[in-house]
Amino acid sequence: MREIDARGKPCPQPVLLTKEAADQGDDEFRVILDNEGSAQNVLRFVQNTGYSGEVILDNGTWKVTARKATEQKPTPDSNPDLAVTTCDMTPAGLRTLIIQGEYLGNGSIELGARILAQLLNTLAVNERHPEYIVLMNGGAKLACEGSELVEPLRNLEEKGVSVLVCGTCLNFFELNDKLKIGRPTNAYEVVNLMLDGSTVIWG
Repeated sequence: MREIDARGKPCPQPVLLTKEAADQGDDEFRVILDNEGSAQNVLRFVQNTGYSGEVILDNGTWKVTARKATEQKPTPDSNPDLAVTTCDMTPAGLRTLIIQGEYLGNGSIELGARILAQLLNTLAVNERHPEYIVLMNGGAKLACEGSELVEPLRNLEEKGVSVLVCGTCLNFFELNDKLKIGRPTNAYEVVNLMLDGSTVIWG
């Protein structure tokens, strides 16, 4: 039986590794994990992609065994794209995603930066994505030299997503010559994208 060692992998890597095995059509495989949260996410994914799943705890290690089900019973949430854990925040028909900072939420800035990176990396490999990503305020730094998120933004751009970076923000942070991905935008363009509807703001 094929074994996938996902220990130490940050969200969403355990589920993406599982998805890769499922996409390859493996009849049976096992995913090894080091925490219960990841194990439950993997279990939920395999159960929604035509597999039966079983999880056991063995000396601090979670092992999820997936076996291709002989008959899949459709469920309301049997779409595998929707099963890629709660890290996937992209609703159907999303036109514009606005990212207005270098981290998400309140509390720990370090944790917020980590969550933003997880979400953006997940979006970069997801089948669904927005038409536009607008980077504003501190979010403009994500597309500039030194940012670890230039690569997922580049992946999204290669999939047809337009990456727009606030020109005023680039000027404010003196980053005009540091832009690595996307193009500068302006308030007029952003306002009209927002008025088109289907806009989500991360910040």
